[in-house]
Amino acid sequence: MKFYSTKEFLKNRKVLFFLFGTLLFMVNVSVSYSVVPVFLINQNMTLVQVGISSSLYSLAAIVLRILLGPLADKKGRKFSLVISAASFVVSWILIWLAPSFELHLIARVIQAIGLALYMSTGSSVVSDVTDKKIVGSCMGIYRGFMGVGFLIGPVIGLMLIKTSEAALFIGMISFALFSLFMLSFTKETGVIIKVKQKNNYLNNYLELLKNHKLLRYYLLVLTVTTGYGIVGTNSAIFLSTITGVISPSIFLFSIGIMGMLASIIGGRLIDKFGIKRIIIPAVSLALTGFLAMAFVETIGNYAIFVAIFSLGLGTHSTILSSITSIERDTRKELMATSFVIQECAFDGGFVIGNLIFGFLVTGIGYSYSFLIVGVFLGLSYLTLLVSENIYNKKSLTTTQ
Repeated sequence: MKFYSTKEFLKNRKVLFFLFGTLLFMVNVSVSYSVVPVFLINQNMTLVQVGISSSLYSLAAIVLRILLGPLADKKGRKFSLVISAASFVVSWILIWLAPSFELHLIARVIQAIGLALYMSTGSSVVSDVTDKKIVGSCMGIYRGFMGVGFLIGPVIGLMLIKTSEAALFIGMISFALFSLFMLSFTKETGVIIKVKQKNNYLNNYLELLKNHKLLRYYLLVLTVTTGYGIVGTNSAIFLSTITGVISPSIFLFSIGIMGMLASIIGGRLIDKFGIKRIIIPAVSLALTGFLAMAFVETIGNYAIFVAIFSLGLGTHSTILSSITSIERDTRKELMATSFVIQECAFDGGFVIGNLIFGFLVTGIGYSYSFLIVGVFLGLSYLTLLVSENIYNKKSLTTTQ
């Protein structure tokens, strides 16, 4: 099964099941991040326990993604998708009925299995079934469905838990079951390696990381999500200290909307004009949006509107351009493994950015911290964008 136009892609019944299964899966992921802490507080858990639960979930997802993500190349895409959705069915039941905090933590690790397996596998499915001329558009549509699910998840989850805790878990189990049902219709699209090979997971990872083109885009994802993660994590506290500006919730929701638009529109632009013509303006917008946060205290909403527009469009367009490039430069047998590295770079950006920013804010405050990190990000972008020309010149000299 191969699609040569976005129209064919969207008309296919199994593709639609995959896309809506993805949307429902992301609702589960979003609620697992945002509403499970609320449930724990309602259960009279301490803030320390809430922190342990959230941290274990995130860390387990990163570790398990490295260990389990390549299974989509070895066991097949459908295997990973079904296990992902099934893990949320089981984990929601366990979280609901857990008689102890220890069992709750086990349930969070099971959730992390689903998150670890799904993210790289879904991108691999889109890569498998689309022609390279439309992969940007179709990847953008796929990530648009992801974005919708992640945005509406907290709204649905908070509405359900306000009704009752039983309503929350019945609702989430139902979403997970529907996601499992839809994803089970996905046709196997990947390469299943049946013959024993000498190269192992470590060798596969090393092969991908030694590829200069791929490494460049992995690092670009890491860099752009560093800035995006800092804004996403710190904007609520920062904006709440400033009078006369829009609320943090509107700010974050608006950035999410711009991100979805970037995914859908950016993919078509990448296919039409090429990655190089899109990625430089996208990176410039992402940097402009981040630096705008340094001026919120002085010019208020004007800076915020620039941040919403530029950061939302720029970040997601950069990520989509990078994912499309990764897809084009990775051999099919290692596609899911390559997307594992990309997803780890995405998570790593959030961790590294907030760690550095936390130390800076303590010493010099928010505005100067945004400015200093922004300059660092700008230099990083410049280095990554010019590195290809330098590398190509060295390769040409060596060959001659």
